[in-house]
Amino acid sequence: MNAVVVAGLVISLVASFLIGYGRIFRTKGTIHEESKTSGHYNIKEAHHRLVETRMAQAGAVLLVAGFAMQLVGNIFFES
Repeated sequence: MNAVVVAGLVISLVASFLIGYGRIFRTKGTIHEESKTSGHYNIKEAHHRLVETRMAQAGAVLLVAGFAMQLVGNIFFES
């Protein structure tokens, strides 16, 4: 396995954690804070959703880049 393919696999692995960040690393304290609402709005929940969305977007970009690197590594750097 060549270095380009391995780098692509590592990037894809990091991307999968970023995509699932909001669900995987949510603490009980975060869940408790998000459950408090005032007038059907919770600033903590809104902030967490924004962070979660940005992390998922970054993860999606990295996932595509990781798969592209694997493809390039297999096509052009085949041993």
